[in-house]
Amino acid sequence: MVTTCNFAVFYVDDSGSENAGYTTFTWIRVNPAHWAAATSRWLGFRATLRQRHGIPASVRLHATELAGGRGRTAHEHAWRPGRTGLAIIRAGLDAIATLPGITIGTAYRRTTARGRAFEADKQSLYQRLTATLNTALDDEDAYGTVVMDGDGTNTGYTQGHRSLPRQGRRLIEDPFFRHASASQWVQIADFAAWSAYRSLNATERRARTASWYEQILGRLDVNGGPIPL
Repeated sequence: MVTTCNFAVFYVDDSGSENAGYTTFTWIRVNPAHWAAATSRWLGFRATLRQRHGIPASVRLHATELAGGRGRTAHEHAWRPGRTGLAIIRAGLDAIATLPGITIGTAYRRTTARGRAFEADKQSLYQRLTATLNTALDDEDAYGTVVMDGDGTNTGYTQGHRSLPRQGRRLIEDPFFRHASASQWVQIADFAAWSAYRSLNATERRARTASWYEQILGRLDVNGGPIPL
């Protein structure tokens, strides 16, 4: 059975807040040789959500909405806004920690910028991230590609890829975009990105969830935790 591959798929999602002064990107790196097994295991988690909360796998999971008690997706009398959502996020992170053939990472930047300047900082961080991933692939003599949430209308992400050196480029193509509602893996990246941001922007109100990234996903983080870029 094939267990290694010199090609990687990076599912990337952003997080952060102008008011908090953070912009972040979290990636899930998947070894294609394990993609089917990992997907099957995650769908097992989704089956459990359907049984316990009435949430079918076709319904998008969005961590921010679940944590805030918004966008109720379950049809059950026991649904408690926020509390049930956080329990689902915690269970999802536990499921991510068991997926075979994956690693994760998070890059962040502190900023006081607002509006367009904040977006510029965000795109600058993404450009640094693509360069970092490209270097890592080069060190491994491997290749990879990026999949992100969205429809591709934000051309800044494309520019981040096209700024990579033409010779010896390891991240192939521009980023591929898929709406989170149609991709389980983009939803997985969303859960990880939410958790990573919470770990960076820890407050008394978020004390319980601030430790989840390190406690649950920490062993999968290739850098040992979020890194500034």
